[in-house]
Amino acid sequence: MCVDFPALLAQLSQPRAFPRPVDRVEVHQTHISAVFVAGEWAYKIRKPVKLPFLDFSTLDLRHHDCDEEVRLNRRLAKSIYLGVVPIVQTPDGCRFEGEGPAVEWAVKMRRLPEVASLQSQVLAGTLPTEKLVDLGERLAVFHRTARRDAYISSFGRFAGVALNLRQNLELARNQVGQMVSTAVWERLVTRQEQVLQKLQPLIEARAARGIPCETHGDLHLDHVYFFPDEVSPDDVVMVDCIEFNERFRYTDPIADIAFLVMDLKFHGRRDLARTFAEAYLRASGDEEGRQLLPLYAGYRAAVRGKVEGMLQVEPEVPAHEREQARLRARGHWLLALGELLPAGERPGLLLVGGLPGTGKSTLARSLAQTLGAEVIRTDVVRKQLAGIAPESSGKDLPGLYSPEMTTRTYGAMLSQAEEALWQGRRVVVDATFSREEPRREFLNLADRLAVPVGLLLCEAPEGLIRERLASRRGDASDADWEVYRQARDLWEPLSSFSSRRRHTIVTAASPEILVSQCRPILAEWELAESSTAADGE
Repeated sequence: MCVDFPALLAQLSQPRAFPRPVDRVEVHQTHISAVFVAGEWAYKIRKPVKLPFLDFSTLDLRHHDCDEEVRLNRRLAKSIYLGVVPIVQTPDGCRFEGEGPAVEWAVKMRRLPEVASLQSQVLAGTLPTEKLVDLGERLAVFHRTARRDAYISSFGRFAGVALNLRQNLELARNQVGQMVSTAVWERLVTRQEQVLQKLQPLIEARAARGIPCETHGDLHLDHVYFFPDEVSPDDVVMVDCIEFNERFRYTDPIADIAFLVMDLKFHGRRDLARTFAEAYLRASGDEEGRQLLPLYAGYRAAVRGKVEGMLQVEPEVPAHEREQARLRARGHWLLALGELLPAGERPGLLLVGGLPGTGKSTLARSLAQTLGAEVIRTDVVRKQLAGIAPESSGKDLPGLYSPEMTTRTYGAMLSQAEEALWQGRRVVVDATFSREEPRREFLNLADRLAVPVGLLLCEAPEGLIRERLASRRGDASDADWEVYRQARDLWEPLSSFSSRRRHTIVTAASPEILVSQCRPILAEWELAESSTAADGE
């Protein structure tokens, strides 16, 4: 190479490095590559690294990998991958597609508009579910017609699958304590082995039948793009497949779709993950593969946790990007554990809200017992912060119920919930949640940590509310009828963001009946087993 990598990165980040005039250059990095985007084009180079799962240590190896990237990606994105081009040294620095000996190689691609990506549409909430159904059906066709032979099937045998999963964790062991808590890590390692052993016969049987094929291998949301004005197949393109390691590309088709399932969950759309998975399983006819989906989704999440953790320590990556990588890594590790656990055991967050006297605290305690979760209650935390016993009256304590103290209370609860989830525990938060800001903060926390979440809002007839408030004794809450009326009048409507996670329940029945009524809701939120899953056990 003409220069060391940081210098090359700096030179190729300049507009003069491009063969056509451009105004500005965007640079996107992973732990193994860098992509330079300007004008209509994007150029991708490899970092000169050698890792246990790839070798880019020489120019020839990087050139070969560029050729493979173009060849393989043209299966699902033929119009995007334009070819492999040289990078040459000039008096003004290195540039793409210049004349002379190549000092580096790059894959040249058409620039893809960010708004067309599946990730952008998911985050914006503008993705029609029909697109995910169509995507599932297309991938079923892709896998059905993909290359298969005895050599490829050998990678799908249990020994190879177990090696991939175990080695991935081993390579990430140095992240324990920073990207993943010790408690979560130990449960993840143990649970992965349990699930592997349970599924060994099925994995072996599928390999023997030749089900593994040459897949994409890296199907996450920002690798899928929709172009509705184009003619099929160019209306949907899937880019950036795994080209550098056959072991990651030759696999069970379920492992391929598991990446998208995992990534939809990571971005807070477990509903869309179910839609996509069901569409694929229906179109492929691979009902048997449903049993493997949690194992492979957990593996995909652990891979992303490892990769984000590696990116977080790379010095050439800007500091703000490293911090974002750290946060993404933490979420992926929690998701990895959650995918391998039954819904009734995985880390999760349940918000139980409602006006005073609607029975939210009673229901929150009952649900916490059912879920094996700890309760964080506003009335208790507020008085702890004020230095008084929870059962003591705080009506005459100046400032206890001021807006400032309420903000401080919700902030403390948010921190407690984050710490509990980081340790892999389950949390029920008992609070009024009358304002949109704290609703959004707690929902965003769950999304950032990639744990299932739901907002259960309690309601009750006002006559029953008045009766409950009048009979309350020895409770942490100081609310009376006047407090209820004030809270009712100040209630802020839910945004579309909060409404999507909300279910309202009337709490006129006994706690036992209410818990029973909540079970299907909790199952929908993936916080509890569905009745079908429970029967299957």
